[in-house]
Amino acid sequence: MDKVKIAIVGCGWFANFHLDNLLRMENVEVVAFASGNREKLEAIGKRVPSARLYENHQLMYENEEKIDGVFVCITPNRHESVERLAASYGIHIYVEKPIEVSLERARETARIIQEAGIITSVGYQERYNAEVEFLKKHLQTKKIGLVHGKWIGGMPGVYWWRQKEMSGGQIVEQATHIFDMLRYLFGEIDSVYSVAVKGLIEDVENYDIEDGSATTLTFASGIVATISTACYVDEIMDYDGVGFQIICSDEVIDYRWNQDISYKKSKLSACRVFDQDAHEQSAKAFIQSIQSNDASGIKSDYSDGLKTLEVTLAANESLASHKTIKLSKK
Repeated sequence: MDKVKIAIVGCGWFANFHLDNLLRMENVEVVAFASGNREKLEAIGKRVPSARLYENHQLMYENEEKIDGVFVCITPNRHESVERLAASYGIHIYVEKPIEVSLERARETARIIQEAGIITSVGYQERYNAEVEFLKKHLQTKKIGLVHGKWIGGMPGVYWWRQKEMSGGQIVEQATHIFDMLRYLFGEIDSVYSVAVKGLIEDVENYDIEDGSATTLTFASGIVATISTACYVDEIMDYDGVGFQIICSDEVIDYRWNQDISYKKSKLSACRVFDQDAHEQSAKAFIQSIQSNDASGIKSDYSDGLKTLEVTLAANESLASHKTIKLSKK
């Protein structure tokens, strides 16, 4: 295979972000875009004049002579046919998180993808941070009891984010990165219990998600984690609202998202700064997997992304039922 032929479905901000990375790769040719938003479609098309533009993904799949892989960058509630049709055409899939808002639909899509035998990657890009691999090895020698995670900040401006039916809410759409990273570091989760706070945001039209939440996770390993979310907080000087803290018996580890990891002991402290773009590394791993027909470099495929979705949707179920949700051992 010479150049990997890539298409993009969805032409918003994040599609353009991925395009930035793809255009820097000599082994990639971006051949097509698909979006129902004509203005965004034409705008992204100007960045790659040779690419063909389609008003929907079905037309693109039907009319393009060859697509090796597709980047799916659409709202969480619109996934179903995009991935399933791609699988039917044998097109490899890079899908932004969350992969769905419906667990039933996601499980059916996972089945179709598995039968198609295609390569998939889910946009949990932080897994590709080289410092995360150092951290994973470091933790193997540690006694860990508690973990505290957080995604605290303001509300994204896009209309669909504030509607639970479309986004799943902050836990499912945004803080899913924290839930996923803790799964990656500490293994599978046994139970989920969540509570929420509402009433702080009163002046936003069509807003029906939680203003904030607190979720307790129990892991099969015995570790207990809490994850706090909030979307009502203005930007505050010197406050890092995204990351997590690992409480070991002899050390406290602070992970500041997209910044650094600090290792703090009683008489010693060390900080390792992130020096790679994990998003770019994630995209490169997907492209390289297509070129080599070897998915071993993928750190979160669709079936694994489904496990993180199960956890975050369990948190939503707990918010609604006020009960602890036990997760399946499957």
